[in-house]
Amino acid sequence: MVIGLHDTNQRSAGTVGLTAGPAMASSTSVDVTIRGIGGHGAQPFTGRDPIVLAAMYIVQIQTIVSREEDPRNPAVVTVGDIHGGTKRNIIPDEVKLELTARAFSDKSRQTILDGLRQMATGVATSAGLPPDKMPTVTVLDAESTPALYNDPAMSARVKATLQKTLGAANVFDDQRQMGSEDVGIFGLEGNKIPVVYFWLGAMYPDRLAAAVAAGKELPGMHTSRFEPDPEPTIETGVKSMTAVAISLLQKKAEGVATHAGLSF
Repeated sequence: MVIGLHDTNQRSAGTVGLTAGPAMASSTSVDVTIRGIGGHGAQPFTGRDPIVLAAMYIVQIQTIVSREEDPRNPAVVTVGDIHGGTKRNIIPDEVKLELTARAFSDKSRQTILDGLRQMATGVATSAGLPPDKMPTVTVLDAESTPALYNDPAMSARVKATLQKTLGAANVFDDQRQMGSEDVGIFGLEGNKIPVVYFWLGAMYPDRLAAAVAAGKELPGMHTSRFEPDPEPTIETGVKSMTAVAISLLQKKAEGVATHAGLSF
């Protein structure tokens, strides 16, 4: 069995949240290089501008989720990084993009990857680029992680322990989310090992309540402005993880792996 937790800006310190079944999306890192034929900015007709092609590509791949994916299967495609060109009056030879794709199923993930490849080739072909100038779409397996699946049966056991330990009013049923977590890797392919990963509230209760009332969100993890309420957060985390581990070990004499959390 595998248990883990991660702090969150969505709940106040002293509380926890849990999602049974599909809990967090897979994350697939993808590098795309759009090639062109460079030249002078005053004579774009003598080449093929990869910056324009990259712009067309970025807009087009948004239709993967809206038109290629089944709308009942949530998915996200994000371009988070673009590099191209050296000076305002020079048309470069290539533009590099870094993307992430999020999905809950292998089928949805493959739909995204197929779309990224097909649309890259389509944009280049429509520009009349030769075969040696075709784009490259590279999946970075070392920077990708599968969807996180919380075993339903073990989730029920963990939830009961958390309610007994913290009080039922402090244990919430959370919705699945498109963020990703590498703890699911410990469950192995096909979820052979049951995993339960829950959220540890970390916010000052009054500040969270004020933000919710104003329709705002407090700064989240992985930002310089994340401001948790440290002592009750750590205390609740230790108490929760210890109680869950002891409970699972008492009911079934199997090893339990714990994980602090690493998000992509």
